[in-house]
Amino acid sequence: MAEALAAGRPAHRLLVAANARPSPELKDILARARAAQVPVETLSPDRIARAAGFEGHQGVVLEVEERRWADLAEILAHATTQNHDPLILVGEHLQDPTNFGALLRSAEAAGVDGVIVPERGAAPLSAAAVKASAGASEHLLVARVGSLGQALHELKERGVRIAAGDQDAAASAWETDLSGPLAVVVGSEGSGLSGATKRRCDVLVSFPMAGRVASLNAATAGALILFEVVRQRSAMGGD
Repeated sequence: MAEALAAGRPAHRLLVAANARPSPELKDILARARAAQVPVETLSPDRIARAAGFEGHQGVVLEVEERRWADLAEILAHATTQNHDPLILVGEHLQDPTNFGALLRSAEAAGVDGVIVPERGAAPLSAAAVKASAGASEHLLVARVGSLGQALHELKERGVRIAAGDQDAAASAWETDLSGPLAVVVGSEGSGLSGATKRRCDVLVSFPMAGRVASLNAATAGALILFEVVRQRSAMGGD
C-alpha cells in the first residue's frame, strides 16, 4: 500500500478500520496519503473486510485506479533506457496469488525490466498477490498477453533467449551461461511448464537437490534463476 503511494498510483481513498492498531507503518501510510491528497475514511471492521475482499488486510485498504498494463515493446524499451540487456520474467499459468506475489517481489528485487503473464488461466494480480509482493508489483511493468506462445516467439525474434527451470535438465543453473538478453519462464505450481513452452525454451536448467524433496516451489525456482542471472551479470561487470 505504501509502495503504491510511493509509485504514484492514482488512488481514490484510503479506508482505515475504526479498530486499527496504531503502528509506525500505519502512520507512514497515513502521512503518504495526506501528502498525495488522498481522502482518508474511518469505517467499521466489517465494511473494511468487505472492501478488501480477502483476509490479512490488517484493517487498511487503499482504493486505487485500475492498473495500467504495459506491452512487450515498453518492457524492452525499459532495458534500453537502463543501458543493459533485457531481463524479463514470464509466468505461465501460476495459480496461487501468494506464489505469484512472492515471485513478483523477487523479480523486482532482481531488477527485471518487466513481467509477462497470460490474460487467461492464471492467478490475477489481485489484492492478495499485491500484498504477497510486499508492494513490489507497483514498481513493475506487467504485460498481459492473449497468447504466451506468440509473446515468446516475438521475444526470440528480438534476440531474447528463453530460459526455464527443469529438474531433468543435464546442466545446473550455476554452470549454465545465462548472460545476454534473457526471459525466464516459470511454470504452474502443479504441472510445471507446458510441453509447448518447454519446446520454445533455448535453455533449461536444473538445481542440485540435497534433500528428499524432488522439486522446488515455482516462486523459489524462478527467484533462483533470476538471481543467478544477476550474479553472472555482476561477475561480468554488468548491471
